[in-house]
Amino acid sequence: MVFLHMSGGCTAEPPAIDVPAQEASVASVSGFEIPLFATSTEQLNYAKSLNANPREKSAALDLIFGRFPNDRQELGEARLELAYLYLGKDFRLADNNACEQALNAYESIAREFSDLPAVRAKAYWYMAWITTDLLKDKPKGLALYSLLADKYPEDRFSRISPVPWLKLVFPNPEKPPYTADDAHTHSWAGLALLEIVRNAEDAGMRDQAFEKLWKDHRTSLTTGYALKEILHRPSRLPDMDRIVGEYVMGNTINTQLNHDLRAGLADGWALKSIQ
Repeated sequence: MVFLHMSGGCTAEPPAIDVPAQEASVASVSGFEIPLFATSTEQLNYAKSLNANPREKSAALDLIFGRFPNDRQELGEARLELAYLYLGKDFRLADNNACEQALNAYESIAREFSDLPAVRAKAYWYMAWITTDLLKDKPKGLALYSLLADKYPEDRFSRISPVPWLKLVFPNPEKPPYTADDAHTHSWAGLALLEIVRNAEDAGMRDQAFEKLWKDHRTSLTTGYALKEILHRPSRLPDMDRIVGEYVMGNTINTQLNHDLRAGLADGWALKSIQ
């Protein structure tokens, strides 16, 4: 079990909102004119669409807390978006202090919204990613990915990348050759296991994560990408020709990935077993 000592967080107070008339179509929040929508989902979707100015996006997210204080699912999603803003306009430039602030916020969200698996799973994902990729603490990050895979095996998200870096895994479906579709929904557990395969230095941990992917998510794109990783590295897994053949037979939505896997076998990618 992973136990994180964190304090603080991203606690949102209802902002001062200037709505001049009952039928107003906009609200003034922190100097920004934010359009008003009838539902919290529409208001959240608008806030998520704002990427040019983090301050405007923060104001649009704050508005949700003032207008829809009882819609917990959307409040949780808004909190996740606010926490991400700690990393700045480009997460690759985030320093350790920004990362720690974001981690504190996500830990607070995971605790406060423990009754909403979709929100909590996403908070754990962010925590694992920041720890592994930005802070370069792979042991702790991998432990968080393992926790996510164990606790949320069934929680899924849609084709739309929930966070920017996942576009590297699931690119724009309108741009071939790599595609994804809603018939093959993506699970947080599957993505967590893929990250373990990608980041684990221990071959046993890597193979164990892939075996779980193969058992529980055999036809998913995450399993295909993990298989590519496995083929690049020494592995204890036997009969990779059979595994690749079975995966290619079941993968009907990504012909380029199938081609890459077959080419990998033909080129003799790391198929030698560790003795």
